Amino acid sequence: MRLMRDLLLGSSDPWHWSGDAFPPVAFCVRSLVLDGLAVPPFDRHPDGDGRLRDLGLDAEMWRGWLGAVLRQHATIDELVRTPGTPESRETMLAAADVLRTPGSFCPGPVELQRRLNELFSEYGPSGEAWKWQMSDARTLHGSGRQQRALWNALLPFHDRLPTLAVFLVDYVEPVMMPLPPTTCLIAPDDDPEGFGRQVVAAAAALVSAT
Repeated sequence: MRLMRDLLLGSSDPWHWSGDAFPPVAFCVRSLVLDGLAVPPFDRHPDGDGRLRDLGLDAEMWRGWLGAVLRQHATIDELVRTPGTPESRETMLAAADVLRTPGSFCPGPVELQRRLNELFSEYGPSGEAWKWQMSDARTLHGSGRQQRALWNALLPFHDRLPTLAVFLVDYVEPVMMPLPPTTCLIAPDDDPEGFGRQVVAAAAALVSAT
């Protein structure tokens, strides 16, 4: 679910940044907390039950799974904005499986995929509640002054990043994970100014990675 798409009103600058609280992406991080697997920067949670590791999940596989989930999101997003054809509809339906069974996109054994899908089914109600909590843009972005300050802080990156896609995740501490070229995961800070600093830090990290 696209929660925000920031473009300064009255500006001729077409650059924008966006933030999504997309439950399948948030669940990828939640699975680390449940299992205890540490994948920096998501390495500040206590050990979990280890069942996903027993089924083969490791850091490399988790990153591959996260990438696959993000690609399905990008496919859905692109096709929503594209005139429909029978072929694009089939592609959309295939990508939309990530909304129901994100574990199926994990590059691991069937048993691991099945367990991830079971956990996602259990995660559903709390994941939806968290998504709607994140939809309160004022809580996340703060006042109009704070929003304008964030936009101004991002101005130096407009010529260096074509866009910035922020995926919000729920974690035990505020952290940021850049995913070049234009994507990052952010477990948001408690206050809008802290969150703004995370967004700017993400933009800087992505620029440095190019």
